[in-house]
Amino acid sequence: MKIAVVGTSLITEKFIDAARMCNGIEVAAVCSRTKEKAAMFGDKFDIPLRFTDLNELAGSPVIDAVYVASPNSFHCEQSVLMMQSGKHVFCEKPIAVSADEFSRMLNVASDAGVVLLEASKHIFSPGIKTIQSTLPEIGSVRRAAFEFNQYSSRYDRLKQGEDSNIFSKELAGGALYDLGVYCVQLMVALWGKPASVVGSSYILRTGVDGLGSAIVDYDGFIVELSYSKITESATPSVIQGENGSIVFDNLSRIEKIDVIKRKSYSALDNLSRSEEKDAAAREKGRRQIDCNAVENQMVYETQAFIDMVKSPEKAKPYNEISMISLEIMDTLKKWN
Repeated sequence: MKIAVVGTSLITEKFIDAARMCNGIEVAAVCSRTKEKAAMFGDKFDIPLRFTDLNELAGSPVIDAVYVASPNSFHCEQSVLMMQSGKHVFCEKPIAVSADEFSRMLNVASDAGVVLLEASKHIFSPGIKTIQSTLPEIGSVRRAAFEFNQYSSRYDRLKQGEDSNIFSKELAGGALYDLGVYCVQLMVALWGKPASVVGSSYILRTGVDGLGSAIVDYDGFIVELSYSKITESATPSVIQGENGSIVFDNLSRIEKIDVIKRKSYSALDNLSRSEEKDAAAREKGRRQIDCNAVENQMVYETQAFIDMVKSPEKAKPYNEISMISLEIMDTLKKWN
């Protein structure tokens, strides 16, 4: 399968690296807004075909699929154009900026008989599979807290009056679409559609969110979401069950998880407070699990896309995750 990349950012470079570690795919073309940038990028990564016109790329008989990594607001239209020309689409998250947009994209994909998939590396990584297999150890889940708070250096420039794509309303920037999407998608991948969602956001002068949080009800447990591009947090994400907890640090790169078993109070009834503290530490039973992930975790989503082109039915459950996630993000979006 010959694939073209639309966009020349760092994430595109990582995708190319991942694609070259996979079987059954060749990065054969790059599309950029200028000939100079397309040529420079093509030379750097030894990509033979260069385009500056999306319609010409869509009409190329050489290209089978397209990786879309343009600004968020362009994802829908560019993906639709490529799919209408019979090309499979692997689109960076968020795949669309609303559930309605994504519904339209799915309809086009169905009519064209092509595969549409959101590039969500954490959903395809060994980390999420490790969490899923470990959940039974902590008993009935009662609470989870997923955090992705990462201070952006571009926020400093924004405060000085300089605008940036990642905080642009026109380009669908902001914390929810950049970082909150990780929190929402992981939650949906684990537990599906929630009963209710309530959220709040801090809106920047550009009209998009700098940070946000949400309380999500799953009829039996709650999930708290926190995401920010204007603050930093060292607090890990956690899933709390009646028998213990699962703790992990980075939602975008789940490499290790800690399983912490709940202490047994019955064994501590006759101990003094200091003895109880020591015994509890021994009984807690903390262990770390290595998720055995490769350095560039985009390998897993890329190989999944290749496999889905061969077996399109495999894309359906992941498209359902994308749809539910976008419905939740529609609820959390407090700006128009």
